[in-house]
Amino acid sequence: MAHSESLRVIGQLLEAGQIHSFELEADGPNYFVKGDSLTHVGEWVLRNALGQFDVSEDAGRETTASPSVRFSLTEIYRLDRQAQLRRRREFTLPDSYNRLSQLLRTLGDHLDRMNVGAFQICWMSDSISVFFQLLDGQCDSLTFTVEKLQRLGLSSRFRRSSRAGT
Repeated sequence: MAHSESLRVIGQLLEAGQIHSFELEADGPNYFVKGDSLTHVGEWVLRNALGQFDVSEDAGRETTASPSVRFSLTEIYRLDRQAQLRRRREFTLPDSYNRLSQLLRTLGDHLDRMNVGAFQICWMSDSISVFFQLLDGQCDSLTFTVEKLQRLGLSSRFRRSSRAGT
């Protein structure tokens, strides 16, 4: 599964959990969402969607480590199928490019075209930093604003629609 599809699915869950700042890391087929801003409610939404109902090993214990939620490729496929079925049953307007899920999809599409293997995204309200390793082993980083990702999404959509017409 492409990064663009996986990140869109994860973005839909982040939207549902109202998680606006986070770190997201891809390590092989697994994705990890973590961060100090991951609230108990947000963590519960993510774990509930994954079928991991126990939010922490000891809910009463204070922990200094940031909460982390793991998404395997199998879970992402399952969540994507559920979302597809839901979209078929419900009439919805096309996704706008200011939604987190679409912004993550755009970023994932950009990473796919660059042949990125592993990466880490630091998503903040005013900037998005991406640290990545290409499949050939080279490492680099990029920084985006939400507006820049929206423009990138519009140009990517235009490229996809023109390829589909030829």
